[in-house]
Amino acid sequence: MSILNRRALMSGLSAAGAALTLPALARTTQHWTPSWYAAPEPSGNKAQAQDLTLRQIVRLSAGGSAVRIRLSNAYGDTPLRMDALRIARRLSGARIDPQSDRAATFDGQTSVTIPPGAYVLSDPIPLTVAAHSDLAVSLYVKGPAPLTTLHEIQRSALYVASGPQTAAPELPTIKPDIGIGNAFPWVSGVEVATPKTQALVAFGDSITDGYGITPDQGRTWPDVLSQRLSAARIPLSVVNAGISGNRLLNHGTWARFGTGALARFDRDVLAQPNVAAVVLLIGINDLGHAGGPDSPGYAPLDDLKMGLSQIAARAQAHGIRTYAATLTPFKGTTFKDYYNDEKETRRVALNTWLRRSDVFDGLFDFDKALEDPARPGWLLPGLGMADNLHPNDAGAAKMAQSIPLNAFQWVRKA
Repeated sequence: MSILNRRALMSGLSAAGAALTLPALARTTQHWTPSWYAAPEPSGNKAQAQDLTLRQIVRLSAGGSAVRIRLSNAYGDTPLRMDALRIARRLSGARIDPQSDRAATFDGQTSVTIPPGAYVLSDPIPLTVAAHSDLAVSLYVKGPAPLTTLHEIQRSALYVASGPQTAAPELPTIKPDIGIGNAFPWVSGVEVATPKTQALVAFGDSITDGYGITPDQGRTWPDVLSQRLSAARIPLSVVNAGISGNRLLNHGTWARFGTGALARFDRDVLAQPNVAAVVLLIGINDLGHAGGPDSPGYAPLDDLKMGLSQIAARAQAHGIRTYAATLTPFKGTTFKDYYNDEKETRRVALNTWLRRSDVFDGLFDFDKALEDPARPGWLLPGLGMADNLHPNDAGAAKMAQSIPLNAFQWVRKA
């Protein structure tokens, strides 16, 4: 192509509105890293939001000089309109710092319509945020907007108010019931502009997601690991891609248990920017949420090995280090039909394989960290909830503390 033709092409593209302007080019040069994540799930209900402001509090892992918000209509079957979105630093509860309040735009527009099954990413928002700080993401929907895409476990807090109040310094602490319990709708990720930090994705089920963990305190095991990494000046942002009830091989037995891990891995890990490592803690629901060998969803041991190996291969093909984690004890669980001795045999056998396997780049032995030596297969007293399946706050902290930080010696320290 001649120089003249190149100039004509560039001129024609610019006139047609192609993304060749200096602001657009500048956006591509920023180094974006996930700082908070919530894997989308289908709600399984027909609730809608109308003329409401939803202020969602997210706890960031990494800090940065600018922010981007990721919104999801992954499980919607109609277009989803967001009429306004603003972010601000949180002070406490539903209160924000008004001086930090910023409007989000999408290709320069303050509203956006998300097609069915799609995601949108906001334009960069210039706001300096600190690691382990709380960010308020306030959405207004004139609606009616179907609440079909959400995240079931609310790790921080959600505040709801009537009318367009995204910039309000405070929202009522008593929120109207919008029919989704304590779920987070639509907001699926926060990315920050940071030149040196990469991301580690914690990929798993409710034990990772934080079922039963005290909310709004940063006490899930990925939260505690993030704090340890920061204290050691290891520049890894830890984001939580757990889904309560999730299974490795099959979709959840209920809609809110989400798409199976093998099927959602590309979306929740590979599609995120600047991911350097992933921790896999998944499989206990493949055992618990099925009966014997002839029951729906039954997962033979070889199939579980295959699923985990497939995830490792796909991650490693993208240059992502993969750490496996052993399945934690679940004897005595109070969930009906969840435990039996045959399932325990498969859990023990899978953990043995994980400890010996060369498929992964490393292993974190959460089973050993939480198991009662006096009662194999049981959680240590004081580390589990009353259901004898989920670690409590102390158990989650023990899991994070059991991870040797020298496993990340490949990361250049900040």
